[in-house]
Amino acid sequence: MTRNKVLIASFITLVLLVNMGATIITPASQTRQIVDNMLATIAKHQGVTFVMDATERIVGKPTQNNQIEMFARVNVNPLKIYGKVLKDPSKGTELLFITGQHENKIRVKSGWLPAFTLAPTSGLLTKNQHHTLLTSGFTIVHRIVSDGVKRADGRGKFDEVFKYAGDVVYQNRNCYKLTIDDPTYTYTTVVGLKGETVLALAKRLLVSEYHIMELNPSSRGLDEDVSGKTIKVSSSYARKSVLYIDKETNFPIYQEMSDEKGVYEKYEYSNLVINPTFKADDFNL
Repeated sequence: MTRNKVLIASFITLVLLVNMGATIITPASQTRQIVDNMLATIAKHQGVTFVMDATERIVGKPTQNNQIEMFARVNVNPLKIYGKVLKDPSKGTELLFITGQHENKIRVKSGWLPAFTLAPTSGLLTKNQHHTLLTSGFTIVHRIVSDGVKRADGRGKFDEVFKYAGDVVYQNRNCYKLTIDDPTYTYTTVVGLKGETVLALAKRLLVSEYHIMELNPSSRGLDEDVSGKTIKVSSSYARKSVLYIDKETNFPIYQEMSDEKGVYEKYEYSNLVINPTFKADDFNL
């Protein structure tokens, strides 16, 4: 059979399959596979330990960033978090949250002072920080990326928003570099629901609670009641994000988020252990 006859026969077969209602499966893009693998892996993990270096923009100080280095243990369900600050000025401070204990407040131990409890939204714990201790770990990035996938798919623009940008070596780990560029990123206003606080609003919209306070300078704290108030917010978490996804673990060990002013926050993870076996005293002060 000549080459032309083979091509004609292949075309006729394709037409027949389509007319018979056959489903032609198109392989997922490499970017889609990377994103899906990351989301699936995070969704099923039960706990982690890591050292996190955080760099976050401080309102009113464009040339300064808040920097935090912390060791953390996180049990996903029920939520348990132990953190120890590794860098001055709060070096050595230990934090503990266990769902259902201490009135769902955070136990704090600092220096020679006896341990005491504070609400997760306390100004002493959240001053110049973008998040509360309760977002420690990878669950929040799973929610944010999942929401981005859903919105991109809704517009048929996944491969325009999510892009595999090659491989990088980060902290001696081979990683995929993923960029997320939201062309619809803008600022809008919303009205707070009945009984809603700044923190609850941020959780509902999947944006940074600190960013809401930056955009609304009159905000008085994360516990402020915004019921019925018109609040300026971003339409999504970031204009652009960069993730380095560890090829071996599928976890995003480098996370960088930017708005129109530049890098807004950056989180770097080292010594990551997934699903460790926690001991009885691992969540104790």
